Amino acid sequence: YCAFGRQLDEWLRGRGARALFDRVEVDNADQATLRHWQYEVGRIAGVGDLPDWTAPAYQAWTLQSRTLVNPGSPGAPVFDLALVPAEDAPLPPWQAGDIAEIGPRNPPERVKALLSVLPLPADATVDTAQGTVPLAQALARRHLPAAATDVEHLSAQALVDRLPALPHREYSIASTAGEGQVRLLVRRMTRADGSAGLGSGWLCDSAVPGASIDLRLRRNPGFHPPATDRPLVLVGNGTGIAGLRAHLQARIAAGARGNWLLFGERSAEHDRFYDNDLRRWQAQGWLDRVDLAFSRAPEAPAYVQHRLLAAGDVLREWVDRGASILVCGNATGMAPAVDAALAEVLGEERRDALRSEGRYRRDVY
Repeated sequence: YCAFGRQLDEWLRGRGARALFDRVEVDNADQATLRHWQYEVGRIAGVGDLPDWTAPAYQAWTLQSRTLVNPGSPGAPVFDLALVPAEDAPLPPWQAGDIAEIGPRNPPERVKALLSVLPLPADATVDTAQGTVPLAQALARRHLPAAATDVEHLSAQALVDRLPALPHREYSIASTAGEGQVRLLVRRMTRADGSAGLGSGWLCDSAVPGASIDLRLRRNPGFHPPATDRPLVLVGNGTGIAGLRAHLQARIAAGARGNWLLFGERSAEHDRFYDNDLRRWQAQGWLDRVDLAFSRAPEAPAYVQHRLLAAGDVLREWVDRGASILVCGNATGMAPAVDAALAEVLGEERRDALRSEGRYRRDVY
């Protein structure tokens, strides 16, 4: 049913076209997959705050912990978050490579500022998709008006009905279900005016441990684990290591060795995400090789694609043994550079064959 799309994708790539994002395949009009396609289109168009065409069916989760993992970094702050289902709900299943869709909320001070100039009580009850809730709680999940004068004549219910819901945000899951929690690695993003981004601002600043988080797990079959009887090359940068960590966890749980990680960040002193895990797994023999690249290193700064090129002979040998290659991280800088490095090391024809065989897959954003 997706054969024509696959053929068209390969035909365009074969003639030098560069995809703005990786192919999205939709099974039976799956709403989550269609939301993901809209998310990608909005990202490249610079209109990521457009409302979702269909709202995710969020579940209530609890933010269990949040830890700053790169204090002193030249880059933006990065936090490791742990979330568990609320009210002792059972932990739903997911696989390595799956995605957490988060329903962000406006900072409480923005909601409070709006209500301070409207003739409406914050505790007025309104009907929403989440049930009957106080007005302030409903406004936290909606696009707020640019000017209070535009909505000051509306009743509480009419106000909520007028304002579109905030769009979801997507994050790679850094853990497997066997850990008993969803782990996320989130970088606090900022807008042009210096304010925190919608999703990262909510998760990194506004929400506090113990807070309720709207979350939905989305299957991402295009980035699920490959066969465990063959080697695996994991390539990523920045918070993209979250998705790669989950794959390593899944490989270890399955008893699969033959794993190679190439990871790039800014500073060797401050940006070694999940370093304790990686050192332990390497010492235990689960990680055959780890190649790190730091772009702000005072001597020999490098990016992850440079490590791939330097290890070209090893990469060809791993691919000859049947290795798959998974790439996770930045879509505009790292991913195209890694793609070009693979073409240089393996040849364009072999790189494209790996993609067609499902042995070269990406989860980039």
